[in-house]
Amino acid sequence: MDEQSASAPANLFRRMAALFYDLLLVAALLLVLTFALLPLTAGEAILTSTHGLIGRLYHAMQLLLTFGYFGICWTHGGQTLGMRAWRIRIETVDGRPPSWADVIVRFTIGATLLLLAVIGLWQLRTPGWNLADLAALLLLLPAPINLAWVLLDREGRSLQDRAGRLRLLRQV
Repeated sequence: MDEQSASAPANLFRRMAALFYDLLLVAALLLVLTFALLPLTAGEAILTSTHGLIGRLYHAMQLLLTFGYFGICWTHGGQTLGMRAWRIRIETVDGRPPSWADVIVRFTIGATLLLLAVIGLWQLRTPGWNLADLAALLLLLPAPINLAWVLLDREGRSLQDRAGRLRLLRQV
């Protein structure tokens, strides 16, 4: 497939660059959310261990805000702001914009891969080596395998894209 055509798959570099942009935007949105909720805790850090229900609601709101950002962008125009900057868009394999069901699948898989990697990294933070570190290394594997699949797949799709029947395309 010609890289200049509108239907060329987005390469891994573009995907990662767009994701980096989007993560910066999501971080900014989460900071605004945190700032808005600090009066409820008298300016203290919002932790589940110290604020109970407020802490749980805060974490749920963070997840919903992040999901909402990606979901609204993907279902309305097929692009987040990062994807616009790097001129890529998401669509179903038959060329339609993703539905909310498609977004739920894509987001859930992506969030799960990220969570597994974070848990793995958290376990590896302590010095020394034990059997739990082997399990932690195994938790790190799914995320890079998902990304590497883009390089191996003849259609340039990740495992996450395949599961959601989606594709990321480079725009001219």
